[in-house]
Amino acid sequence: MLLHDAALSYLHFVFAFILAAAIAAEAWVLRLPVDGRVARLLLRIDLFYAIGAVGVIIAGVSRVAWGAKGDAFYATQPFFWAKMATFAVIGLISIAPTRAFIRWVKASKSDPAFAIPEADSKRIRRLVMVELHLLALVPLFAALMARGIGS
Repeated sequence: MLLHDAALSYLHFVFAFILAAAIAAEAWVLRLPVDGRVARLLLRIDLFYAIGAVGVIIAGVSRVAWGAKGDAFYATQPFFWAKMATFAVIGLISIAPTRAFIRWVKASKSDPAFAIPEADSKRIRRLVMVELHLLALVPLFAALMARGIGS
């Protein structure tokens, strides 16, 4: 059981690192002038973000359902719910950048001289930075939850 739980934990961390790296990469790339090439790059990075997010969710649900602590432990942990709420907020915020990246790529296909205004890029970068800063709370909540603090 411990090896099984360790494997689920490992997968959860790997996908969390993929997700964090993708958000950081988006924030960095959004500092560049956004033309069609950069828009396509952002959309590819966003795919890694989605893979990381789905992986985190699947691995996390697996840990709750089949992990060593069991679902009864998690259900009573306030920091588990804080972690879930923070992750949900990050997911909701991420909708706007994803939609913008898709819109930019579509626009770049019809206009070879496509470039978005710097204000639009900054607005989306600000949202990505909010995601990144909120993501920093998730490991804090996880550490508090794992130690049973708050129950």
